[in-house]
Amino acid sequence: MIESNSNNPFSNLFDIETQNIESLIIKETYNKENCFIYEGDMIIGGFIIVQKKKVKTILKVSFYKSKIDKKYIPRLEFRKEDANGETTKSRGNDVIIKFSDSDEARAFWKVIHFLQGFKDLVDLGDFHSRYQAISFDSYLVDFKSKVQAEKVKELTALSESTKLSNHEIKELLLPHRRNAVHWFYAFLKNLHNKEGIKAFDSYRKKHAITEQGEEAIWHHFLKSNDWIIGLNIDIKFIRDLLSKQKVGYEDSKGVGSPEVDLLGISYFTTLIELKTSKTKIFKEKKTTKSRANTWDFSEEFIEAYSQTLAQRSEITEYKDIKDENGSIIDTKKNRILDPKAVLIIGNRNEEFPHIRNSEFDMKSDCFERMRRDSRNIEIVTFDELFERAFHIVFTDKLPRDWYQLESDNFKLNVLKL
Repeated sequence: MIESNSNNPFSNLFDIETQNIESLIIKETYNKENCFIYEGDMIIGGFIIVQKKKVKTILKVSFYKSKIDKKYIPRLEFRKEDANGETTKSRGNDVIIKFSDSDEARAFWKVIHFLQGFKDLVDLGDFHSRYQAISFDSYLVDFKSKVQAEKVKELTALSESTKLSNHEIKELLLPHRRNAVHWFYAFLKNLHNKEGIKAFDSYRKKHAITEQGEEAIWHHFLKSNDWIIGLNIDIKFIRDLLSKQKVGYEDSKGVGSPEVDLLGISYFTTLIELKTSKTKIFKEKKTTKSRANTWDFSEEFIEAYSQTLAQRSEITEYKDIKDENGSIIDTKKNRILDPKAVLIIGNRNEEFPHIRNSEFDMKSDCFERMRRDSRNIEIVTFDELFERAFHIVFTDKLPRDWYQLESDNFKLNVLKL
């Protein structure tokens, strides 16, 4: 129903709730100096957004011709009127006319959609290209395609605009990090899902990892969850992790350049060499050449240790370090000076758990002496890294015998899955 006024045709109001907005058109005047909204031959001055018993919300629309493109720019005026047609006054000092329910909001956007239908005559600027309603899934697809710096910038703006507290931000991060800790545990224990697919195979398929071997899985996992390494290796924070960096010079045939798994970028660089949680640290059996209270390290461990030392030595002479976008890292800013090196290898809870056993005690002591006497390389086992990651995410302490707990029991009562 249209509220008409013969004395002032521009006071005619179109009821957006009861009338079909498709019956309206926008036409330019014969002298091309203005345009109006018409219902047949009747000029419509505005819209009744919502009609209630005591008050109605009105949207008045007028047009002003642009001197630039000769199109007409709509100007909107909101007001609320009581049953007597008198404009209601706001309470207090504010002049806000808010849409208090979904019907009002829906009616408003119906008007906007109507105006957009006459783009050849009405100038809405770049409203359509800059502002559009999208699904959350569409937003996620767009967000994931952005580079890391853009993601951080967008999340920062979102956090500031919504005034999220530190506690709320932590709560937002918690599900993702809980999920990462779950994957980490599944890798360590070599678990499988209900369909019988092992965690490594499931993760490989999920992230389309083509490189063979479990080391590639660990590499992708720790790179994707850089907070695990960035917050845990020593007390220095690693700002960024770069993958597969060459740290030496190639030979005359263009091959043979040493390559480190991950390179931590901060004030000073950190080399990170990854093996797998299944890589043995000690030989299976004590040899006759072993001295009392010692155990021979495995060939895999010695090779990894030597490889890490070599990379650490090579990188001091190698300056072309590239980030994930192929840009050269400024080594004047991110210094290379006696670089720290980290070797992540093995699983002590699996190979020599910390329980009363002469063989395990001997291996544990031997391993700890090796670590404490190693000035240039920090050696961390995967289960130790898991313990550190767990305590970042959870407030409860990890049970001392966590590795020996039955997996379903651990996931239910410790990981709270």
